[in-house]
Amino acid sequence: MGRHYWTAVRKLIAMSVGLLVPVALCSNVGVAQAAAHSPMYAPPVAVDSFPSGNRREPVILSTDLAMGLTTGNRNGIATSVPDIDDAYAFALAVAQRVDLRGVVVTMGNSLVKPSMVTARATREALRSRVPVVQGADVWLPVLRQEETGGADLTDSCVNDGVRFMADQLHRTRGLTILAIGPLTDVACLAMNYPAEAARVKRVVALVGSKPTTPLELFGHPAVDFNYIMDPRAEAIVLEQTSIPFTAINFELSSLAPIPLDRLREMATDPDPLARYFGRSSRPLVDELAANGIPAKPIFDAAVVWHLVRPESHVCHQVGFRLKTGSPAITQAVDDNVTDWFSPEFTDTRQVTACTGFTSARAAAEYRRAVLAAVHADSSEG
Repeated sequence: MGRHYWTAVRKLIAMSVGLLVPVALCSNVGVAQAAAHSPMYAPPVAVDSFPSGNRREPVILSTDLAMGLTTGNRNGIATSVPDIDDAYAFALAVAQRVDLRGVVVTMGNSLVKPSMVTARATREALRSRVPVVQGADVWLPVLRQEETGGADLTDSCVNDGVRFMADQLHRTRGLTILAIGPLTDVACLAMNYPAEAARVKRVVALVGSKPTTPLELFGHPAVDFNYIMDPRAEAIVLEQTSIPFTAINFELSSLAPIPLDRLREMATDPDPLARYFGRSSRPLVDELAANGIPAKPIFDAAVVWHLVRPESHVCHQVGFRLKTGSPAITQAVDDNVTDWFSPEFTDTRQVTACTGFTSARAAAEYRRAVLAAVHADSSEG
């Protein structure tokens, strides 16, 4: 088999999962053992702006929730199964009694309209009454769009989700946005509702990695999914606003994976919520198993956990480097679209980046909380 065949295989595997777990974290080693031997686990660095946990802080969840869909990853471009993590993040927010004012659903893991269907189904399973509002159905154009007469079409990205966020910011006079999908709607808010966007207390987003750190799955390259789905959106939020920003990096979000066997067991759990999550997770679980992956990190839930237990994360004040490009077209074997966060970057505004747990115990507590949020037995965590 030729080189081009294996290149295609690597692309297919990387595309199928989006943000993928490194090989060391997909072993059968328990989370405590993995933590003890990981350089990610280190004493936290003091950060002046590092907030205390506050479940009662008003929050909007910006998400590309698509758990249960069987195809249509990358906003419908890929035939692979969309990721499941956003639904577990939603469940964790409900279980931890976060003051969730709304869920804005954007494209990313799938097309936005089928994502709305499964987001509402997940809300019903969680017995939540939080509003679920449709956001972006496509990424922002790579450059600012104009019509031929020179008119600026910046407002063409405004949708019900963006208007909902603006309204909630006006009502609450300030809230936090937990962004676990592409940052399209957050950027559109900043561009079109600057007064309301100025009231955003902070954005906590699932994006980024350390400089030159390869994102790999069993030696196959992966991508920062939320960034490559809309590179311009993240650039707008970081470079054109002063909104306080916390990046939950891949190095943190890929820790504390749940074994696929544990997710399979949930499909026959007597508890209706655990059973719903288990059955809805099966398409992705089967796809991961077919690719030889034994465990699934619940990437997106780490953003919610940062609101609940910020003291469990290792965080630093950092600058950033963005390499932008065409959204969704970039493959895992390309390196021309990256978002890096590091203290060595001092020529940009400073934001917060979180790269690990403070201890193996902290990582295990997070894993137990995720399982407990969907009523699954968490005793083995």
